[in-house]
Amino acid sequence: MKYLVVSLIAISAYCCSPKLSPDAGWGNQNWVVVELKGVPVQQSGGRRDAHITFDIAQKRFAGNGGCNQINGSYTLDKDEIHFTDVVSTKMSCNDIEFENTFLATLSTIDHYEVRGSDLVLKKKKETMLVLRPK
Repeated sequence: MKYLVVSLIAISAYCCSPKLSPDAGWGNQNWVVVELKGVPVQQSGGRRDAHITFDIAQKRFAGNGGCNQINGSYTLDKDEIHFTDVVSTKMSCNDIEFENTFLATLSTIDHYEVRGSDLVLKKKKETMLVLRPK
């Protein structure tokens, strides 16, 4: 009987323990865009490299599109992710075409996958963006 009670307590503790959100390890780092629609993205190593930083507590993101500051919200459910309310500043620069493509692509993302240390963002099953922590 003693072992039964101990077993029930252990099972109860396991079932009631808080589960980590899938994005628990995404905060406190810049996720740099290393691939966009199958094309490698050249990095300068500077602050203007296209990147996202996740605020996992608020389910918000911020970063740089390659020219302008960007931010918005995201929702996460199992392997689904959606970026919403994506906004950016409106400076003009040489790489604005890249930034426009990046932001338009980000708005179409509906799934994600963690592959090694990379965060792979997909539209259905097609890889659209690959982000790498820096």
